[in-house]
Amino acid sequence: MTSTNGHGPSGATERVALYLRVSSEEQRDAGTIQTQREFLESYCQLHGLDVEETYADDGVSGTIPLGERPEGRRLLEDAKEGRFGAVLVYRLDRLGRALLVVVDAHDRLETLGVALVSATEHIDTSSPSGRLHFQMLGSFAEFERASIKERTRDGLHRAARNGKHMGPIPYGYRASPTDRRLEVVEEEAEIVQEIFEHIAGGATLNSEAQRLNTLSVPPPSWKYIGTKHKVATQWRAPSLRLIVRQRAYSGIHEVKLSTGEIVEQSVPAIVSAELQQQALSRLEENRRYSGGRPHRQYLLRGLITCDECGCTCVGRSHTARGRLYSYYKCNDDRGSRAHRAPVHNAPYVPVEWLEETVWADVRQFLKNPGEVLERVRSQMDSDDQTTDLQERHGDLATRLAAKHKERDRWLHLYAQGHILEDELELHLADLRTQLDNLKLLLAAVESGLDARREEVALAANAEAWLLTLRERLSEVEEDTEEAFEKRRALVKLLVAGITAGRDEDGELDVRITYRFGPPEPAREEDMFVGGVHSFSK
Repeated sequence: MTSTNGHGPSGATERVALYLRVSSEEQRDAGTIQTQREFLESYCQLHGLDVEETYADDGVSGTIPLGERPEGRRLLEDAKEGRFGAVLVYRLDRLGRALLVVVDAHDRLETLGVALVSATEHIDTSSPSGRLHFQMLGSFAEFERASIKERTRDGLHRAARNGKHMGPIPYGYRASPTDRRLEVVEEEAEIVQEIFEHIAGGATLNSEAQRLNTLSVPPPSWKYIGTKHKVATQWRAPSLRLIVRQRAYSGIHEVKLSTGEIVEQSVPAIVSAELQQQALSRLEENRRYSGGRPHRQYLLRGLITCDECGCTCVGRSHTARGRLYSYYKCNDDRGSRAHRAPVHNAPYVPVEWLEETVWADVRQFLKNPGEVLERVRSQMDSDDQTTDLQERHGDLATRLAAKHKERDRWLHLYAQGHILEDELELHLADLRTQLDNLKLLLAAVESGLDARREEVALAANAEAWLLTLRERLSEVEEDTEEAFEKRRALVKLLVAGITAGRDEDGELDVRITYRFGPPEPAREEDMFVGGVHSFSK
């Protein structure tokens, strides 16, 4: 069966699969998965259809291809086994929000002899008009997604230009409940005034933080409109630095839009522009006096993400009891992205421990890079993803050529007077739709193959470099700026990414993913799975 028909598949005993999808926490909380399930089950009872299996991708974006979703992949695997003759969706946009995703899903199901049925839209791809309707609905789904995104963005930008506050609320202010404009909180404003006066008068950030903590002054916490704020426990130098640099305190609040445009909002001033400039000048003078250098260099900067929220982890240092402590910490509390959820139990990852662990893995790579990379290249040449892309490319290319021949046959029939011009136009319009779909899918597959080839080339180039560095390992490990940059380049080449989170017991859980598979374990307790070094502390 190869048709898509909103009035139900033919045959009272047709076995169908139900596919459900929502793409956000709001939809999931609202129970729309259950709403879709109940509607489709009622639909099947009405049309006498037997439900073979239900596949539900909850909280999965419609821009992700069907085969890359957990339940979508399982659906396609079951379709290959012939477990059902049709896939029933509530609406076509449940299958995908992007035209390429919808077309690819329909094409994969159609080649397996499985119909795609929309319970709320009348579509029949066995006819030219039905195929055109299907194409239009797929385009509308993509257009709707783009329109929603554009309207949301424009609304936020318009609100910002009109002076309404968006994002975290600076310490010393609150958002008016009527118009969402910033207004001064007097008790906090007094603290802000003191901070600027003390910094401008020569106090350092650390000494000012110590003074405020000694006086038990409640520290600032990131506040958001309509949500709870992240509770801080003490004043810290980075928080004070952000306050001194925040232009809002002298009357101008800067809002950076997603387009890169900076919108300036007039807000009630807490300090004068002259006092703020004096404090900024003192900060710059203190920085020059201290040498303007960080406490240490961070080998893994830019490579670590928080497993809880997906934000980048940055290097931080602080001194306690005369000892310097350095760690990687989720950067969500710096306020650089207003929409970021601020409250979660992000771990502190000791810098020395993590960097020594990663460098030990890198040393293992250097001991025998040829064997590791050769194995990876061999796997990449024969892995399932590459094989699937190559097979898909060959099938699409063959079908595209067949459609071109079909077009020539219709033109030949018209030239011989066997069909009328109106009939020819109908068939040519239908063929243009099918050709466009095949070209779209073919381009996507070719892009995927190019990406795989680039990975193979990267492995080959990396092998030569690693072999060279192996002979000069002592130079790379020297305590010099040049050697550090070489170590940085080597780590960036080998490490695809690092995630830091917590396990079920709340303990620190770190996963290091390597681009070329795992090195040979140097320790028995190390665990490498699929190129990932996973360990807890």
